[in-house]
Amino acid sequence: MREKAKAIRQRAYEALSYSKKDAAIEKEDRKKTLPIYLACLKPSWKYIVIYVLIILLDVAMEIMIPFMSGLLIRYGVEGYGALTPSGAPQPLIVGGGIDQPAMSSVWFFGGLMVGCAFLAILFQTIGMKMCAILSSDFVERLRNTIFGKAEELSFSNIAKFPVSKLTTMLSNDCNNIRFFVLMFIRMGAKQGFMILFCFAFIFSLNWFIGAITVPLTILAFGIIMLIIKKTRPEFIMTQTAIDYLNRDVEEDTEGVREVKAFCREGYMDEKFAEANENLTYVTYSSVSKMGLSSAITTFSINVTIGLIQLFGGFSMINTANGNALWQFFNNGNPLFDAGELSMLTSFAALLTMAFSYMTMLFQYYGRAEASKERIDRLLSEKIDILYDPKEPHDGFEPDALSSGEVEFDDVLFSYVGDPKKPALGPLSFKIEEGTTVGIVGGTGSGKSSLVNLIPRLYDPTAGTVKIGGHDVKDYSLKALRNDIGVVLQNNVLFTGTIRSNIQWGKKGASDAEIYEALDIAQASDFVNSFPDKLSAPVTQGGRSVSGGQKQRLCIARAVIKKPKILILDDSTSACDTDTSARIHAQLRNRLKGTTVFLIAQRIDSVRDCDVIFVLDNGALVGKGTHEELLKDCKIYREIEEIQRKGVD
Repeated sequence: MREKAKAIRQRAYEALSYSKKDAAIEKEDRKKTLPIYLACLKPSWKYIVIYVLIILLDVAMEIMIPFMSGLLIRYGVEGYGALTPSGAPQPLIVGGGIDQPAMSSVWFFGGLMVGCAFLAILFQTIGMKMCAILSSDFVERLRNTIFGKAEELSFSNIAKFPVSKLTTMLSNDCNNIRFFVLMFIRMGAKQGFMILFCFAFIFSLNWFIGAITVPLTILAFGIIMLIIKKTRPEFIMTQTAIDYLNRDVEEDTEGVREVKAFCREGYMDEKFAEANENLTYVTYSSVSKMGLSSAITTFSINVTIGLIQLFGGFSMINTANGNALWQFFNNGNPLFDAGELSMLTSFAALLTMAFSYMTMLFQYYGRAEASKERIDRLLSEKIDILYDPKEPHDGFEPDALSSGEVEFDDVLFSYVGDPKKPALGPLSFKIEEGTTVGIVGGTGSGKSSLVNLIPRLYDPTAGTVKIGGHDVKDYSLKALRNDIGVVLQNNVLFTGTIRSNIQWGKKGASDAEIYEALDIAQASDFVNSFPDKLSAPVTQGGRSVSGGQKQRLCIARAVIKKPKILILDDSTSACDTDTSARIHAQLRNRLKGTTVFLIAQRIDSVRDCDVIFVLDNGALVGKGTHEELLKDCKIYREIEEIQRKGVD
C-alpha cells in the first residue's frame, strides 16, 4: 500500500510540476496585475468604506459584551457596586431576592449586554449582505476582465492557454478567489479588528498577561505562514490537475464518435482515472498539511487561556494581600477580582475564536493565491497583435481597406519566431484587386500559414504583408477583420439559429441579404427544407447540420459582408464536386471586385483561378494558370495526374 502511494505521489509530481522558474515568473506577474485587481475593486469603494464602519461597530458591540459581563460580576455578583456603610462590598446572596442592593448593577449591565448582542446581530446581518455584494461584484468584473483578455489573444498567444485551462480559470479559479474575498472581507477584517481590540483590553487590564500572549501568537502565526509557503506549490498543482481533468472530459465529449468507433472507452476511462487520482493526491496532500494550522492555533490559544487563569488566580490572591509586585504586573491596580479575570478569560476566548477564523482564512488564502497566480499568467500575457486604434495620417485611413490588392514583400514566417526554422517563405508576390488565387500543395506546405498572415491572425517573422500598398500593421484590426472574409479549416457554428450565425458576418443583416449570401454558398435549398428555415436552431459547434452544410453556412457568413478580400481555406472539402464547382462559379460571378484566396486539395477546385500558387515545404515552387503549371511545374503536374487516376 505504501509503495502504491509513493508511486502515485511520484507520478503526480512529475505530471504537475511547479518549478523555481514558475515562481520567478509569477512574482513578476503579480506586479503587473495588481492594478487590474484594484480596478476591479475600485467601483465598490463606497461599499468598502461603509462596511469598515459596520465592522467596527460590530466588533465594538461584541467586545463590550465580555467587558459588561466582567463589570456585572464585579459590581453585581461581588457587590462592589453596592458598598456597606463601612465601605465593604455587598455581594449577591443566593435566594436573597431581587431587591438586593447589588441587583441594580445586574439589571443595568445585563441589559447593556442584551442590547449589545442585538446590535451585534443587526450589524452582522448588514455586514454579511454587503460582503456578498462586494465579493460577487468584484469577481464579476474579474471574470469579464479574464474573458476580455482571452478574446484579445492572438493565435500564437492562445496556444499557451488551452480551453480546459481557460474554463478552469473562469469557473474554479474565480470561485476560489470569490470565496477568499468573501471570507477576507467578512472574517479577515472583523477578526483582525477583534484581535487588536482584545489585545488592547488585555494589556490595559494586565500588561504581564498581554506580554505572555503576544509571543505565543506570533510563534503560531509564523508556523502557519511557513505551512502556507510550503503548500502553495501544491495548491497550484491542484488547479493544474483540474485543468487536466477538464481536458480529458472535453476530449471525451468532443470526440465521443471517434471513441466509440474505435472502442476506446476503456482507454478514456483509464486516462480519466489517472488524472482524477493525481488530483485526489495533490488535494489530499495540500489540505492535510494546511490542517496542521488549526491544531497549532488551538494549542497556542489554549496555552494562553491556561496562563491567564494561572497568573490571574495568583493576581487575585496577591493583590488581595497588598503585594506590590503583583500590583505592578496588574498595571498598578490594587484590585484584581473575579470580574477582571472573567474579562481576561472572555477576551482570550474571543481571541481563540478570532484566530480559528483567521486560520480558516489562511487555508482559503492558499487556494486563492494559487488560483490568482494562474490568472496572473493570463492577465500579464503580452499580446503580440493589439486591437489599439490607429490614427489617420497623410491621407491614409486605417479603419478601412483602401483596396483588395495584396503584396508579400520578402515575407518569412516561423511559428516559433526563429527565422532559421521557417514554416513559410521567404515569399514575394503581388496580387491585383479582384484576382482569384488558387493555392495547392501537400500537407504542411504552408498554405494556411500564407493566408493567415493577410488578416493578421499571425504576424510575419520577417518581411512585410501589404494591402492596398500599406503594411497590414498600419490598419486597425477592426478594419482588417471587417473587410476580409475568412473561412478557416475548422468550421465553427455557434449556438443559436441559422439567422444569428449568418449575422456574425454582418450585424443586423436583413433576411434578403442572408438569402443572397446563402445563394452564393449554395445553401438556400437545405435551409428552406428546415421547418423553421432561418430560425432553425443550431446546436453548439454546429452538430445539428452535416459537415458540408456547416461549410456552406460558414461561407455564407463570410460573403454576406461583401469583403474586399475573401479567404477560403479548404472550405469546400466536405462538399461534392458539383456543389463545390457551383460555389466557385457564384463567387466569380457575384463577387467580381473581391480578391479571393482559395486553398484546395482538389485541382478541379482551382482549375479556373486567375493564378495558382504551388507550395512545397513553405516555398513557392510554382505560379501561373492551370495550363502553365501543367507545363512548367512538376509538383503540380504530379498532383493533377494522381487525382485524375483516382477519378478514372
